[in-house]
Amino acid sequence: MRGRDPAADPWRRLMGIAYESIVLFGVLWFADYAFSALTQFRGHPGPLRTAFQLFTLGVLGVYFTWFWSAGRRSLPMKTLALQLQTRDGGQVSAARAFARFAAASVLAIGALAAARYLHPALALLLLAPYAWTLVDRDRRALHDLMAGTRLAHVAAPDAMRSVDV
Repeated sequence: MRGRDPAADPWRRLMGIAYESIVLFGVLWFADYAFSALTQFRGHPGPLRTAFQLFTLGVLGVYFTWFWSAGRRSLPMKTLALQLQTRDGGQVSAARAFARFAAASVLAIGALAAARYLHPALALLLLAPYAWTLVDRDRRALHDLMAGTRLAHVAAPDAMRSVDV
């Protein structure tokens, strides 16, 4: 372990979400296309729609658990010098990475359910986990607090830094 890296600022975190969304569009398009082709799912309500939604959630779970654990990083995380770490700056285990994904999923699905069944304005609850980064001392989102993780801004390795000649 190389010590604690500084916490990722909210702007870098937002850019990471935007970039990751672009990458995930392709990942989910191919995975969901395969699901639809194999099951002949056409979007109609019923048990197949529930299976499709759970399949998509599972693909996201595998993607994020893989890239958040054991020191790995997705392309957007590498580009923006982000890494998920434990509270003390260590590598995240697969179980902890999955716990973070599960916590973020529960918060997002809960906010969407509240917006659908209670009042549409409650969709703003989707922002609550990220708004928390503005008041938390270590800039952790709510799902980071729940999972015992933190998003850090890691310095580029010496070999990657530009050198003045």
